Amino acid sequence: MVNRIGMLLERYDIYNRWVSVAISIIIILLICIIVQKITKYIILNIIQKIVNKTDNVFDEILYEKKVFHNISHIAPAIIIYIFSNSFESREIIQSIVYAYILLILTLTLFKILDSIQQIYRTKEFSKSRPIKGIIQVIKIIICVFAVVFIVAIFTSDSAAWAMLSGLGGMSAIIILIFRDSILGLVAGIQLSTNNLLKIGDWIEMQQFGADGEVVDISLTNITVENWDKTLVNVPAYKFIDESFKNWRGMTDAGGRRIKRAIHIDINTIRFLDDKLYDHLMEVDMLKDYLTSKQCDINAYNKSCNMVNNVNGRKLTNIGSFRAYVIEYLKRNPKIHNDFTLLVRQLAPTDTGLPIEIYCFTNDTAWANYEGIMADIFDHLLAIISEFDLKVYQNPSGSDFVKLAK
Repeated sequence: MVNRIGMLLERYDIYNRWVSVAISIIIILLICIIVQKITKYIILNIIQKIVNKTDNVFDEILYEKKVFHNISHIAPAIIIYIFSNSFESREIIQSIVYAYILLILTLTLFKILDSIQQIYRTKEFSKSRPIKGIIQVIKIIICVFAVVFIVAIFTSDSAAWAMLSGLGGMSAIIILIFRDSILGLVAGIQLSTNNLLKIGDWIEMQQFGADGEVVDISLTNITVENWDKTLVNVPAYKFIDESFKNWRGMTDAGGRRIKRAIHIDINTIRFLDDKLYDHLMEVDMLKDYLTSKQCDINAYNKSCNMVNNVNGRKLTNIGSFRAYVIEYLKRNPKIHNDFTLLVRQLAPTDTGLPIEIYCFTNDTAWANYEGIMADIFDHLLAIISEFDLKVYQNPSGSDFVKLAK
């Protein structure tokens, strides 16, 4: 009977002990929640007042990234640490508190780094010197040290040192795992140092199907938004290993090249007769050219006794057309006159005589450029008949129908 009463008392004592522990835990948790709310309220109010008073962008971004929200979570951990002496498993609780505080500090550092990156993006030079890859490397290093310290908290210091030594011994495996990251970091440094690539550049890498604007440069990948709005991720180190075309030089120079030929039917090329000469003299852009050229030709033929001679120099409709195109381009306000401007003949082919227009527009925007080029060739193709010239064109179905008739 006495033993039975003793057992009941022992069970009652254990029950009371567990109840008291549970009540203590609930009270401590309630205190932690209250302290966290109060700490968060106080910190955020103070920071909000500082942000409102100052014009510092960094303060505002830190507030938006909720950096100070994380700091308020340290207060409950301190409360738990203070009350941990009341429990038998004090060392385990304190180790958990240490690891929790370290985790909060690590996340806070991440948010501070994100804030630095966001502020850096507001600067103009950030496009040519992106730091996203460097920030990612710093985060990886912080993660490695955080893991090592957390292991050291729950184990002995020798275990942490053994872990660091193991990382050194596993360097080959680490290099294999983080191969793209390491190569990307090296490539990013080279691209940034040599100013080969920046956000906003128009690039072409046909081997990866990339033809568009660079929208993001990270540690491992460079994201290109193609003109059809598709996204292509190219490994960063590929920009060092392989060639790519960057159109930034065109944009910086302020001129975009037009290089296109009109193929003239060779059968329509001839000397100018009086009728055609008089007709072209009515064209304002050709008056000075025809007058000056005719004087030079007459003087040359007279000096060489070649007047009315088949070997004498004469004006041609194709030469007059080239002169007209040059003058037309020079007077076009959308053509860059400081850059090369040529109207040249290429070698005759089975599709006629190519007359190539080589010039630069002063507007590099794609849509505007296409419009300027179309306007130029619309005009030239329409006016070419005034020179008694015809554009070469392969026979079409309607041509064969006419022949059949």
